[in-house]
Amino acid sequence: MRDLNYWDRLKQLGILSLQRRRERYNIIMVWKMANGEAPNNIGIRFYQNHRLGKRAEVPTCPTNTQSSVATKFQNSFASRATRLWNTLPSDVNSAKDLAGFKILLGKWLKRMPDRPPVPGYTRQNNNSILDWIPLVSREGEAL
Repeated sequence: MRDLNYWDRLKQLGILSLQRRRERYNIIMVWKMANGEAPNNIGIRFYQNHRLGKRAEVPTCPTNTQSSVATKFQNSFASRATRLWNTLPSDVNSAKDLAGFKILLGKWLKRMPDRPPVPGYTRQNNNSILDWIPLVSREGEAL
């Protein structure tokens, strides 16, 4: 195991990187809000799309906002978590119970590359699900 790099160790051990676990947690929290199992005190609005399943309305930042404030807004839980939620396929986001949702989410995440930034290694992107989605086909196969 010592001769493997961080990425290969994660794969060998069958665990997600810290960043991916954090994103997974954010997605689970949005599912709980959408299904009334956690308070939605930040006002995320949900709607049903006949093709994409349950979607969340991504909050928008006013256009005349300073760039530093806009960056903080884009990185806030409400903005980031809703964008993550909206990447899910309909068969995952329409799960009826939490246990089933976690299983489907886990299967979906396993198809997503998990290559967090590591000092000394070249990275393709920031490893966020939001960065990988354009590079991954609908079936979850790397392009």
